[in-house]
Amino acid sequence: MGASAGSFLNVVVYRLPLELSIVRPASHCMGCKHPIAWYDNIPIISWFVLMGRCRHCRATFSFRYPFVELLTAMLFVGLYWAYFMEGVRSEMPLFGQGGYVVYSGHIIMLCALLACSLIDAEHWVIPLSVSYIAAGVGLIMSTIAPYWAAIRLESPWGLTPYASPGSGAAALGAVVGLAVSLLLLKFGLLKRSFAEWEQDQIDSQKKANSSGQSTAAGNSGDTATKNTVGTSVGINTNVRREMMREIAFLAPIVAGGLIFLLVLGGEGGPGQWWQGIILEQKWMTGWLGGVFGFMIGGGVVWATRILGSLAFGKEAMGLGDVHLMAAVGAVLGWAGATIAFFVAPFFGLGWALTRLALHRSREIPYGPFLSMGTLLVMVLYDMIIGYFAGAFTIPGAMP
Repeated sequence: MGASAGSFLNVVVYRLPLELSIVRPASHCMGCKHPIAWYDNIPIISWFVLMGRCRHCRATFSFRYPFVELLTAMLFVGLYWAYFMEGVRSEMPLFGQGGYVVYSGHIIMLCALLACSLIDAEHWVIPLSVSYIAAGVGLIMSTIAPYWAAIRLESPWGLTPYASPGSGAAALGAVVGLAVSLLLLKFGLLKRSFAEWEQDQIDSQKKANSSGQSTAAGNSGDTATKNTVGTSVGINTNVRREMMREIAFLAPIVAGGLIFLLVLGGEGGPGQWWQGIILEQKWMTGWLGGVFGFMIGGGVVWATRILGSLAFGKEAMGLGDVHLMAAVGAVLGWAGATIAFFVAPFFGLGWALTRLALHRSREIPYGPFLSMGTLLVMVLYDMIIGYFAGAFTIPGAMP
């Protein structure tokens, strides 16, 4: 199953940056356009049987195809082994007793992270659609887990996202604020950041295509599209001004979260009514926990992006990274996403130092390192929370 999923990821990694359908046409040779028969499309095996060449025109197939298939297969097996054989997550139920719900959500997220990492490493963009799918899976998992999996929801440090009355109220208010921001954006009362630069890039690309030439932005993959978010901007772009636009977009979200927290998180009538709903409706507890994780996971990265950009006058992190960690928060909860974000720099440090020593650009595709940090946190989560529970007092933390 993992190898087959890896075969599909190869399609996603190749086609999404080019804005091609991942459904049609079926797998085919890019040289002679001949469809690839099913017996030549068996994950891992077929590449070696064909010695990496098309059966018809002998064009070479990249070694990346069997590599991604094997890596995905190892992720499928490795996560199953860690969760259900080694028991690295103490609260994980048996696979047949609902553990498959959590495992499915987590493995889908890992597949999304792998696809985004490969695309980011090659094209310096992160497909927003992949992050949205992973986030949607996380919200579904957190909603049904209280009914399908034998897990406890009393701890915010548990296996699946969980919302207390306070965090649930903040999440609900943030959703309302997000709707307000999107409406303001739609009606032009708010302006998208870097909108002028993106339009200039699109216009330049159209002119280049009409003259049969390619621009540097087209070659590097930095052209902004509705499906991907890059990290490079023009030299003349006023980055600090663009950050103020992003702050304006976030203001209703933050305000909504705070207002709902003050109104529903108190001890008065609305607060008691809200607490009763949270305690009785387990699906809402799980769903709002996923929403809260989405907001905090993306918010931590977005705050870093804004503060870094304001401080240095250059775009510090891409919005693709924001969406990626928001998806991680929807699946793992706010704590897992936050820890993964602070672990990621340790993976990226060696790469950054190497590029600095070679006098190359200090910009790095950060998606792969965020993904590595997330995988580490998934496996060592209990150990990390246990360590901090010993050093500090964390209510509800496992011993």
